Amino acid sequence: MSIIERLITDTRFRIKLFLSISFCFNILYSVFLLAVSFVYSSKWFFVMSVYYGLLFVARIFVFVQIKPQKGTRLEIKTMRSCGYFLLLINVTVATMMFVLMRSSNAKYNQIVVIALATYTFCSLTTAIINSVKYLKRKRYVYSSAKLISLTSASVSMVTLTNTMLATFGEENELLRIIILPILCSVVCAFIIVSAVLMIRKADIDIRKLKNGKERK
Repeated sequence: MSIIERLITDTRFRIKLFLSISFCFNILYSVFLLAVSFVYSSKWFFVMSVYYGLLFVARIFVFVQIKPQKGTRLEIKTMRSCGYFLLLINVTVATMMFVLMRSSNAKYNQIVVIALATYTFCSLTTAIINSVKYLKRKRYVYSSAKLISLTSASVSMVTLTNTMLATFGEENELLRIIILPILCSVVCAFIIVSAVLMIRKADIDIRKLKNGKERK
């Protein structure tokens, strides 16, 4: 069977392949942010680099859980673990927002802006499409991977917005003061709600499985 045929027919192979590709982009993007943080002495970009390092670990965890013999109960527990992870990194994200809104506004090179915009819009578009696709199915591990990607892309929107305002809207400080707090609040709320829903769904489904076995 060719790779194209496996991509079309084998969901597990397709998810593992895309996760492997996301590993590469994840680590490259993290290194890129780290380099920018050193060049511009930016605490925000440094924290973002650490954040994507944590996401890399999360994706590795999900990748390992994609096994044909893995039972439904273990898949649900994997999704619950991802939910707790998202709650944990929300503390990191909130810290980043705090640093962002109180740090100095460096004017970044247009290449940095273009790189951020390309990564953000590509990852956000892909994450939205795949999240909607897999959330309609009871694919717990796959849904976890896609929701992590969606969360990652959402946080990237904040970095992109801040970078664009600092580079192209430096004369309009009022715009930055209004837009950034609103966007930060929306992103943080989205992460919290997503994490809580994942944990709640996992708990409910585990309870259903337990009740089903007890009745038998």
